[in-house]
Amino acid sequence: MAGSGSSSVPGQLSLSFAAGVAGAVVNMVAAWMLSRMGVFHMLGCSLSVSAGKPWIYSRLVWGGIFGLFLVLPVLTNSVLKRGLLLGLLPAAFQLFVVFPIFLNQRFMGLNHGLTTPLFVLFLNLLWGVSAAGWLKMTE
Repeated sequence: MAGSGSSSVPGQLSLSFAAGVAGAVVNMVAAWMLSRMGVFHMLGCSLSVSAGKPWIYSRLVWGGIFGLFLVLPVLTNSVLKRGLLLGLLPAAFQLFVVFPIFLNQRFMGLNHGLTTPLFVLFLNLLWGVSAAGWLKMTE
């Protein structure tokens, strides 16, 4: 991590994981609010949020895991660009692996509606920018 306040590899990994978890919290709050306000449904997406322990736990863990990519020295001069680029990783994972393989649902979750990929992309870009921003603030 260029310019990191923590020079050790374990320190860099720890900060990156924590940044991913912080981004996941922002992502979860946004998803929960969109679901509660009916925005998903209004825009033709049948995804819903049941903010129970398994939902929260999985998002925090996966957020931290994807946050580990923050150790890569990519676009470190711009939080926004770095976060948007980083946010593409979990979005692609959700759309091309989780929905069709892990959950045995249609490609990109299209069985939830044609706008599902847009919501997945938006929420993961929000995660990436939040994670990159949190990391920048802690460096």
